[in-house]
Amino acid sequence: MAFRGEELVARDSPVSRAVKESLELGPVPWELRRLPWPSVTQDIYWRLPVEERVRRENLFKAIPAAWAKEDSIGSLRAYEALQPPLYGWLMVPVLRILNNTNIGEQVICLRWLSLAIASLTIPLTFLIGRSVFRDQRIGLGCAAVVACMPEFAINVARVGNECVAVVLFTVLTLLALELVRTEIRYSRALYLGVVLGAGLISKAYFLTAALAIGLLLFSALLRDSGHRLRVLGCTAIIGAVSVSISGWWYWYNLLTTRTVSGLNEAVMLRERGSVEILQRAADVRWLSAIDSIWFSHLWFGGWSSLTIRSWMYHVFYGFVLLAAAGLCRMRWKPALWVLLTIYIAFWAGQLYNVLLLFVSKGVSTSMGWYMYAVVGAEVVLCVAGLRALCMSRFQTWIPAMGVFAFALLDLYTLNCVAIPYYTGMIAHRPNGSIAALHLEDVLRVGVPEVFKRLAIYKGDVVTESLVIALWCAYILATGLLTVIAIRCARAYQVGSDGLEPPSNLLRKNRTCWE
Repeated sequence: MAFRGEELVARDSPVSRAVKESLELGPVPWELRRLPWPSVTQDIYWRLPVEERVRRENLFKAIPAAWAKEDSIGSLRAYEALQPPLYGWLMVPVLRILNNTNIGEQVICLRWLSLAIASLTIPLTFLIGRSVFRDQRIGLGCAAVVACMPEFAINVARVGNECVAVVLFTVLTLLALELVRTEIRYSRALYLGVVLGAGLISKAYFLTAALAIGLLLFSALLRDSGHRLRVLGCTAIIGAVSVSISGWWYWYNLLTTRTVSGLNEAVMLRERGSVEILQRAADVRWLSAIDSIWFSHLWFGGWSSLTIRSWMYHVFYGFVLLAAAGLCRMRWKPALWVLLTIYIAFWAGQLYNVLLLFVSKGVSTSMGWYMYAVVGAEVVLCVAGLRALCMSRFQTWIPAMGVFAFALLDLYTLNCVAIPYYTGMIAHRPNGSIAALHLEDVLRVGVPEVFKRLAIYKGDVVTESLVIALWCAYILATGLLTVIAIRCARAYQVGSDGLEPPSNLLRKNRTCWE
């Protein structure tokens, strides 16, 4: 798109010569371990002689910018061409500005921009939490939980359409809340239609959002008999606007692939009927599939398939089950029904994807990191469910507990798994699991060498000093998120005990809260 002026990229287009060269010089993820030599995984790369690693890095820095316009020779294809094009269009101006820079600098700048876009999810979660609980402190705690989630950062901090899709899905969740919480208005329906249409050309899983909005409007039609014409009018506006924005993409998919989504699994199964596919549902190992979704949602470490001890995952599973139990016993209000409808509709899409993957590839799984599209709804529902199980004096501490738990998970996974793996301290075992980090591994590499290794293959933008500064800022920010969540809980509790109203505390600490 950026270097050739193609608004849409053909599904069978080869990757550029620059991309292919980068995959042959730099270390690739574990999932790409079947690429032929000279491509090597992280595990193998750090066992290469120092001279070979230096040679590869120098060749990487010398990749000409002009190679981005040349086709590569081989079997590698532009996989992302099957994705809706909105993210690509948004990144084109940035990449054109970086036209004459090294591919490593292009990638890191696009990653930073993607992360900046995705960070809008955090204040949007605050607005969702405030709308549901009618309390700023609980909303702030929900936002802090999202900010601490390590897999969320991994999911959006890459060159891919997930960052835009997550933000749009969270905006849609907030608009759906406003649509149901207040009187249904045509202006809100217009905004919702624009966001839904933009989402449908950012990620195919927005089809589940269309299902959720349809269910919410249908329930409003049954519930509000006095305003049925208004509800029908809003439904027509949402449908017309979203189709006018995104309908062409799905028509294009039908013409080129004879499928609606255009994704690989759908294309592989296009000759099979829906009934035949659904009949295979009995053969799927559903418990295993749901488990894979949950653990890859909590932490999966990217395409190197990094994982942690199973008991760590099960601690979070326990909190999820408790939250579900709390939701079952609480008194429901319309806002929570909206969030649950959106969340369940997304899960229905995930389970359908499990079925497609099973029928096409024989595996019972799906990608749990997709669940961050509904992270705003998910966190608020979990907080509501856990609050329903607690005594009133402990309810305000639920978000702070979530922040503390995810902060610990983040600190452990980054510093004891991810950084050691990507700097050659640890590697995959023969069975595919990750070896544990020991002190001798750290001493063998050395702390200064760790930061030096983290800075390679990123051009001249990222230096060793910058990596150290960013790591220190990360540690500080993680600690501050925990402090903010605790202060929110304490301020609320002091006010509820009658010692001092929370509003007074907020006024006294206005700078801190801002």
